[in-house]
Amino acid sequence: FPSHDKITYTVDKGKKRGLNKVAALIRASCIRTLRISKRTSPPGSPPFAKTRGGLRVIEYVTYQDTAIVGPVKFPNSNFFNQPVPHIHEFGGTFFSRKAYFNYPERSYMGHTLKQLIARGAIPREFSVSMGHYFNF
Repeated sequence: FPSHDKITYTVDKGKKRGLNKVAALIRASCIRTLRISKRTSPPGSPPFAKTRGGLRVIEYVTYQDTAIVGPVKFPNSNFFNQPVPHIHEFGGTFFSRKAYFNYPERSYMGHTLKQLIARGAIPREFSVSMGHYFNF
């Protein structure tokens, strides 16, 4: 019989591989969800990215039993009191240095996750939760 350490190693290796695959699937699907256009998207639908970068720069990191998937916040995008990906994802009223702005919800991470779960691409064993802040 194989030793306990060998079984534990094999299980951990398989878990990490599965998390990496699911996180990469979510990341790739989110990037495909964001269309490139100079105009704004209608409320309730994913936002349009203005360039190939910007909101489409999405990364993932896996830890022991979790994976974090989300957009990268650029350090020079501190115009509002929240990061731009947060503004699009959850909507609401945000203030800049000069005025208040009201943005409708244009979820792209949540929208993509719902699509993947609906078509059965993500197994039911994975629980998905989304934080209110992408970057602390």
